[in-house]
Amino acid sequence: MSLFKTYAGLSRDIYYLCLARTINSTGDFVFSLITLVLTLQMGMNVVSAGIFVSMAALISGPGVLLGGYLSDLMGKKTIIVIGQLLSAILIISCSFWSGTITVGYLLIAVMFFISITRPAYNALIIQLCTEEKERKSAFSLMYLGANLGIAIGPLIAGFFIKDHVNIVFISIGTVFLISTFIIINQVKIGTRKELASTSSEHAGQQEQQRSSQPPSPLFRLLLKNPLVAFFIVVSFLNYFIYMQYSFSLPLQMNHSFGENGAAYYGSVMTINAISVIILTTVILSATRKLTALNSIATGALFYGIGFGALNLLGTFPHFSIVALSTVLWTIGEILVQTNINLYIASRVPDTHQGRFNGLLLFVGCLGYTLSPYLTGIFIRSMDMESVWIIILAVSLFYALSMTILWYIEKSSTRRNEMKPLDHSKSI
Repeated sequence: MSLFKTYAGLSRDIYYLCLARTINSTGDFVFSLITLVLTLQMGMNVVSAGIFVSMAALISGPGVLLGGYLSDLMGKKTIIVIGQLLSAILIISCSFWSGTITVGYLLIAVMFFISITRPAYNALIIQLCTEEKERKSAFSLMYLGANLGIAIGPLIAGFFIKDHVNIVFISIGTVFLISTFIIINQVKIGTRKELASTSSEHAGQQEQQRSSQPPSPLFRLLLKNPLVAFFIVVSFLNYFIYMQYSFSLPLQMNHSFGENGAAYYGSVMTINAISVIILTTVILSATRKLTALNSIATGALFYGIGFGALNLLGTFPHFSIVALSTVLWTIGEILVQTNINLYIASRVPDTHQGRFNGLLLFVGCLGYTLSPYLTGIFIRSMDMESVWIIILAVSLFYALSMTILWYIEKSSTRRNEMKPLDHSKSI
């Protein structure tokens, strides 16, 4: 229990925001829901269902960009509330069109409005937390809560989705409404702003900027912050690597274990979920003094070692290798996913957090979209196990990029040519 002291000292607003995100994430499996509803309930073939899933994935890109822009323009909390309310209304309305193709299009719209809230959630955490250590704890708590919700939601829905899909629709909509109600009533942005302004004059200046200046063009901001732009572009590699768990890994299980591959892949997901729940707090406590870039670089190394170990399956096709690999790349997942927003947070003022987080999530959508296609080319060109050597190389390059970025910033700070506060003021 002493490990959970890591999360002590956060503001009341952060705890309620993380609670809302945890509750919300129990219904946050729209991708899977689209596939299951269209194939199980309507009997649609896999290819046609795949088109709907791809449409939902593609629409997420514009969604996070629009959500980031609007959260800077209208406020983070406002966009979260609007996005979740519209999602709730649409997904509840699916129960009225159950068994028709309309459900597929409604779920795509739900995915769009869910994606709008993503950058707003990240930007709101950054706005509510005034120190980097506090932000690190908040993002870790948010990540842990979201994973708990994602693990519980599909498990419960699985009992109802085939014969009582309307119950699933209404339940998910209700979950979104409960989450939204918590945010409306318990997350008090004004109170936190006043506390932040009294403890930090810089935060107060940012608030003044937000109310008096319209959002600046995103491209101009990136030109003024080349290191932040470099970080966002290179972060494509994170999402490219992480997507391997849902594309290449099940293929590897089938290749190595034949007809038992699906069962083994289910075990991998269980190991991943348990590892996230057990290790997130431990890792946060152990890496509390590391900078965001150092944590991400370390996480990339664990990505590489974990996924690279799967190359051994060509010689030793034992599930024990897969289990150890899963724990290792899950450590990498925790390190990267809980720190990736921190670098931007300390270099971008509150007036622009939404757009920068939206752009980062957009790059993530590109990574998730292109990773299966590019990896499929690798698999077709070589044997299955050799792909993991490529993933190892990509992970090492990602770690090296983060290390170089850290060294550049450290050297610049020593020469007084770049300081974090001055850098963010340049925007």
